[in-house]
Amino acid sequence: MNTSVEFVRRIIPMGLLLGVLVASAGCPRGSGDPLERIRGLHDRDRYEATLDDLRELMDEDPTDPEVNYLFAKTLMHTGEPSLAIWPLRRAVKSPEYAFDAGMMLALATLDSRTPQDAIGAVDLALAVDPNNVEALALRARANVRAGHHSDALADVARAFELDPGNPAILVPRVLVLLEFDRVDEAEAALDAGRHAAETSEGQASEEIQARLCLTNAAFALDNGDWKSAEVMYADCLDAYPADPRVVLWGVDFYDAIDEPERATALLRRTFEDTGASEFGYALSRRARRLGERGTRRGVRAEPGRHLGRAARR
Repeated sequence: MNTSVEFVRRIIPMGLLLGVLVASAGCPRGSGDPLERIRGLHDRDRYEATLDDLRELMDEDPTDPEVNYLFAKTLMHTGEPSLAIWPLRRAVKSPEYAFDAGMMLALATLDSRTPQDAIGAVDLALAVDPNNVEALALRARANVRAGHHSDALADVARAFELDPGNPAILVPRVLVLLEFDRVDEAEAALDAGRHAAETSEGQASEEIQARLCLTNAAFALDNGDWKSAEVMYADCLDAYPADPRVVLWGVDFYDAIDEPERATALLRRTFEDTGASEFGYALSRRARRLGERGTRRGVRAEPGRHLGRAARR
């Protein structure tokens, strides 16, 4: 395995893909008041309100594919992907739900750190729709995490051939290119997929709050209180996990306290969760730097082991 970019193994923003998947997944309209009520609540994104009814229906008939699908969909939306696995395994056996349940099962098992199971689940979805770009991108993610990098590259190439402008491809494409040390191509992919983010007034206010949070951490650091600074940086990251300045300052801080693996993990996780080009560029620059150092030393560089101490802010 390519150790210089091991930190890019987790790919594609799961939250984004799940939102697209469950928003587009249709439920056949059958008869029965409980199911009609549940479907209506799902149409209004009121998933938690359907849990009790779905549990009762599951008790009545735990084999019903639609009930299993709706129950699993609700669990995914309410933050319980591991509990969704078993109802999804039942739902995916039904031709009506094979694609949507297969995709959600892949997300649920991948999030549970079982990439091989996720590959098998996406295979079921692709058996229904072999040219689905989102499914190919998701299987690429699972293949990279499982260490099947050639298979991941094939999935990305196929998805790109089908729909080169599809945003679902960007993250897996960049990460698999980095895995094969094709840094220039990864950066070109980021350039092609980059888009300007529109900043609302609410976002601007949040950015100001994020800067104030960083300022407090910087003061603690300037006063030599590294422990307090570490706590404050962690608090900033919890409060503003997608703010570029917060994340990149956090990376610099972890490098400065000789925890570069923590820094690369932070970048990897943020790029996966957001798909933002800025974090992709940061990963590619880090991979390039590690590769150059490995070449000078005559060995492959490992992430986090040959990074220098970052300049203190």
